[in-house]
Amino acid sequence: MSDTPLRTDGPDAAARRTGHTAHWLSRAAAIVAVIYLAFHVFVLTAWPTAPLLFRTWHIGGIILFASLIWLAQDLRWREVTMLTLLAAGALAASIYLTVHVDQIEMRAGVVPNAADIVFATILLVVVLEATRRAAGLPLVVLAVIFLLYALYGNMLPQPFSHGGYSFRRLVTYLFTTNGIFGIPVGSSATFIYFFVVFGALLSMSGAADYMMRLALFLSGRAKGGTAKVSVVASGFFGMINGTSAGNVAATGSITIPMMTRSGFRREFAGAVEAVASSGGQILPPVMGAAAFLMVEMTGISYSNIILSATIPALLYFFALFLMVHFEATHRDIGPPADIRIPSLMNLLRECYYLLPLVVLLVSLLGTGSSIIRAALLSLLTTILISFLKRATAIGPRRLVEAAVEGGRGAIGIAVTCACAGIVIGVLNITGLGVKLAGIILTLTDGVLWLTLIVTMLVTIVLGMGMPTVAAYAITGTVVAPALVRLGVDPMAAHLFIMFFAALSAITPPVALASYAAAAVARANVTQLSLLAVRLGLAGFVIPYIFVYHPGMLLIGSWGAIIVSTLTGVMAVWSMAVAIQLPCRSRFIRLAFAVAALLVIWPSMISTVAGMTTALVAALAQWWPRQEERWSRTEGEQ
Repeated sequence: MSDTPLRTDGPDAAARRTGHTAHWLSRAAAIVAVIYLAFHVFVLTAWPTAPLLFRTWHIGGIILFASLIWLAQDLRWREVTMLTLLAAGALAASIYLTVHVDQIEMRAGVVPNAADIVFATILLVVVLEATRRAAGLPLVVLAVIFLLYALYGNMLPQPFSHGGYSFRRLVTYLFTTNGIFGIPVGSSATFIYFFVVFGALLSMSGAADYMMRLALFLSGRAKGGTAKVSVVASGFFGMINGTSAGNVAATGSITIPMMTRSGFRREFAGAVEAVASSGGQILPPVMGAAAFLMVEMTGISYSNIILSATIPALLYFFALFLMVHFEATHRDIGPPADIRIPSLMNLLRECYYLLPLVVLLVSLLGTGSSIIRAALLSLLTTILISFLKRATAIGPRRLVEAAVEGGRGAIGIAVTCACAGIVIGVLNITGLGVKLAGIILTLTDGVLWLTLIVTMLVTIVLGMGMPTVAAYAITGTVVAPALVRLGVDPMAAHLFIMFFAALSAITPPVALASYAAAAVARANVTQLSLLAVRLGLAGFVIPYIFVYHPGMLLIGSWGAIIVSTLTGVMAVWSMAVAIQLPCRSRFIRLAFAVAALLVIWPSMISTVAGMTTALVAALAQWWPRQEERWSRTEGEQ
């Protein structure tokens, strides 16, 4: 027996080794994040490259970064093995594509060789696994179903049958810009990633804190002020955050406790946060991430999209404000007593924090700059204003932190865009996308209102459990053509789908934003999810309004725009009153709901009838109370 004592490591030594390994993995992830950011800036400003090559390293780089981040969080042997294989697979496929990019674009999906099939299969598995880790199973399951359809759809009856595709042809077809590296990944690489980094820089520069203080100043003194602050703040942060659930987790930790302390129920506070964060995805000028994808899918300029989306988005938040106000009035919840409201002078002295957004808007709308140029100018402006205070200055170290945070934010978006590309690729190669549009029109007999309802249901169901950008990418490909065939303006058709893609985050049974809010609020998930749908229900009618009244999208004459906007305000107000206000009777509540529906219908007689119904219901609701107040006043005199 050896005299050398056996080396035994106690739990403290093991923990130190684990911490040391995690530290170096985090450093490696930071290096990758910086290289990744530099790569995107270099390609988009100085060295344009082939779209397939650029998108390849956009996906390969983000999966490598994600693997390092996930490894640093979990160093169990099984995870180390899986994540090492994930990173190696992404790198191997990316390198192979880089070396053979010209040949692959010519032969993929037609006459692929054995190596093409192997590396395409590796990338397919890597994308599915990365999506499962970043966004859960729903999108992965959908992608697998579509893959099986492409392989075995020739066994189905018409109209779903197709000619059939071999595995080698399918997997290599998806290995190009027809599939995984298609339009969604193109938008993620070219536009979305920069705006995710922009959001990270805004938070570090002090602009995020300024926006919260601005929201407190604007709404903090009002009845139910904490909830109204949450609506403003969460809408703003949701606008620059790529996912509703991610925004709930980030801002909800501040806003939800603030609401519960002031007297709101936990479920209500969480529901307000979920609905506001989901609405941020359709709030200009950034609109989460889906607007950039809409540019690629429709060819409509980004400036036109954000202008058209402005009135519907403001109506959405107006509806939520009404819901909050009615709840606060009913429960007699006043302004917060334990929160210091910032002064106007302090806010004016620091108004330079708004400069990045001003630069973004002026670049896009005033000078007609490209989205990339506008994003880079906004990034540079954010870095410059951060130096106005020593505590917020973004030097080299903090720039690395911003690159890491931007990378973290881009993981879920980039990999879900790649997975959505699989679905879209199958839709294209099998012709199912065109068939589905025809099937929808056949089922609805070409009736617009029925087609809109089917479109809404398809978008919400397909969007459950997905980030807004992935939900919009898939449903926009499938159902938008059906609406356009019925004469709906392409802008209205795609914004209709984008609205409901965002609202799928609060729609049970898979309501990601509501689940995240329930975790933060420590509230019942089911009750909170149902309450979120109730609070967002007024927002559900807005897409129908702008389809039937496109003036709300700034389409048509000024007269049409004003009439459409007033129609929207009346419909949203009536629906909010019907849903949330404690009415004197069920008949009054029903009258407000009917008024909202009548106002939406594109007929002057219907609109007048709806407004008259709303006026009569309002008199029945408030006139008796006014008489009671007058009687009390006369008695006191």
